[in-house]
Amino acid sequence: MPYQVAALLAAASWAVGAVIAANPAREMGGPRFTRLRMIYVSIMLLVAATMTGGWESIAAGDLGLIAISAIVGLLIGDVALFTAMAQIGPRRTGVLFTANAPMAAIGGVLLFGERFTPLSLLGAALTVGGIVLAVLFGTARGDTHVFERIEGSMVSGVIWATVGALGQAVGALAAKPVLDAGADTVAVAAARAVIATVALWIVARPTDRLVKPANRAPLNARYHGILVISGVFGMVIGMTLVLYALGHGDAGVTTILSATTPVMLLPLIWVVSHRRPTFGAWVGAATTVVGTALLV
Repeated sequence: MPYQVAALLAAASWAVGAVIAANPAREMGGPRFTRLRMIYVSIMLLVAATMTGGWESIAAGDLGLIAISAIVGLLIGDVALFTAMAQIGPRRTGVLFTANAPMAAIGGVLLFGERFTPLSLLGAALTVGGIVLAVLFGTARGDTHVFERIEGSMVSGVIWATVGALGQAVGALAAKPVLDAGADTVAVAAARAVIATVALWIVARPTDRLVKPANRAPLNARYHGILVISGVFGMVIGMTLVLYALGHGDAGVTTILSATTPVMLLPLIWVVSHRRPTFGAWVGAATTVVGTALLV
């Protein structure tokens, strides 16, 4: 599979996961939602990695970079992003999350000597610009749907989303050398998930005190089902595809293409909320499609 296609499929998977997770993350709190979801993700990835026999591809020396990728990308990145989503909704979080694309692209140039051709640079600019347009103009003024509700401080949500974007970018860059060396994608994903799960539970109390949900919803069968489904789309499928793309292509292009999630969210939010995106949102989506075509 071309790595560009894998990155785009990851973006689509994350979009589905975000729609599923948006309201439960508000009700449960970002840190709590993240660490509970990671338990299910770790179990699923551990089983998959064991069945595929990928553990032997990870050398002892790789564990340091995998741990950095897990702690920065999943512990810090995911907790921050779900906290932002709980406070300012998936659309606003999405536009801020796109900051991880230029961050990772710059990192790829500085750390791995990656280069953008003039055509791919134009494609990257159009893709990121289209994402920003799609999210900024994604909803009509005065929309009161749960996805648009602001709970808490807007400034706090912006800070959390920016921290999340930086965490995701650094986490991806940290994992790339391990994947470039030939480590199995599923095994690396499983190792990251297990390390992140342990770390999330170690800091459970401080993160819960730092970010308190408006209403701490009690766990029931419905929430456990949502955690599993969200984990399958967001981590088992989405993150594994991103790691595959990182191992087979440029970190900058991979991150930019996987950052098209906000554009893919437009039709999904339309279906869920029954509110059609604005004309400006479709212009942004079209711009992203053109940019993506140039990158692919």
